[in-house]
Amino acid sequence: MDIEDIQSPRDYLIYSKNEVHHYSPAIGRLLDLSASYVQDAEKAYAEGRINAVWSRATGWEIPLTYASGIIPVAYSEMGRLSDLESVTIAEDYYQFPQETCSMVKCTVGQWHKRRGSGIKRIIGASVACEPYNLAWELMRREGYDVHAIDVVYRAPGVKGERLEQLVRFLIEQIHETAEWLTGSKDIDEDKLRVEIQRKNRLIAKVRKILELRVKNPYYMRSLPSIYLLTGLNTYFGKPAEYEAILDDLITELETSSSEKGDLDKVIPLVWVGSPGQEFGIYEAIDQAGGALLGFRGYPFNNYDETLPPVEALARHVLGNQEAGASIYVQKVIEQELKKVKARGLVLYGYLGCSYGSVAREMWRDYFHKKGFPSINIEGTFQVGPPTGQILTRIRAFVEMLA
Repeated sequence: MDIEDIQSPRDYLIYSKNEVHHYSPAIGRLLDLSASYVQDAEKAYAEGRINAVWSRATGWEIPLTYASGIIPVAYSEMGRLSDLESVTIAEDYYQFPQETCSMVKCTVGQWHKRRGSGIKRIIGASVACEPYNLAWELMRREGYDVHAIDVVYRAPGVKGERLEQLVRFLIEQIHETAEWLTGSKDIDEDKLRVEIQRKNRLIAKVRKILELRVKNPYYMRSLPSIYLLTGLNTYFGKPAEYEAILDDLITELETSSSEKGDLDKVIPLVWVGSPGQEFGIYEAIDQAGGALLGFRGYPFNNYDETLPPVEALARHVLGNQEAGASIYVQKVIEQELKKVKARGLVLYGYLGCSYGSVAREMWRDYFHKKGFPSINIEGTFQVGPPTGQILTRIRAFVEMLA
């Protein structure tokens, strides 16, 4: 397949596996695992081989879900299954305004198609956004069993007794979620401890891979790097297989050597935002000589294994630098910029997400005042090639940094 033949995200995955990364069995398996995630989970659920729930797939509910014997299926992964039909369903049937976030509309459209069959339970979170809160209520009316978590964040300066109150409240939320998942508030702490240990172990392995990529930036390009990190959230429903891929990828990176001059010509970048479905953006970055070496938005902080497991979940959320005020996120971004010696910052979000737009503009202004170059781009959640304007902008930005 030539780059000119690519028309869809699936085509990009095939191109990345067979053409760009043909030398890496581990990257090929990673791309296959991500591409088959939703379909494999739905098939296994329909055949009665697993219990599964739709999940936002970014928080403490993942270790809890696995410890409960249930597979979390990330509804954020449904973007690659979506098209204009999904958007039209959300706008025409559910009367979502056109300017509503494309991610919410695509998700609603996909759930609508699955009414009456398939996975019937959804974990939501009140912190997501108002359109998603509306989406969950609509899905409840359509027959889905929806559990919305009341997420708490730690504001700057909160400590002492107020912090302990937040911890106690979140522990209550964890037990209530366990009751929704299993029918009982009781949690098997031994199983939860195993999941926390697994999460910490995989975080360490992904950190190792990212460190090796800095030394060999072109071995693993931008697209599989994004899905390496996406997999760290849910393991694509197959934890053992995902971990085996990480082990093999570490071996490949440790035994491979970078091309002479790669470190001199590479343009290190930090990606801030959701994983875009318009895979052509990643290809444009790569072709212009850029490499996404730093990232914000993934769970790199370890859980405290010395604490009781439920408390460890709660304190991980409230101690996470990425939780709460956006000023926390600025600190995380600054750390990433320094760590990979980045020359530029790519801020990415979905069309119609007003919350994300405000946050990205705030970060753009903050780093602009520090003299650090950035680009703020918006794409769609559903499948489809990126616009020519977006590709022109991203290429020009990367080439400007050369």
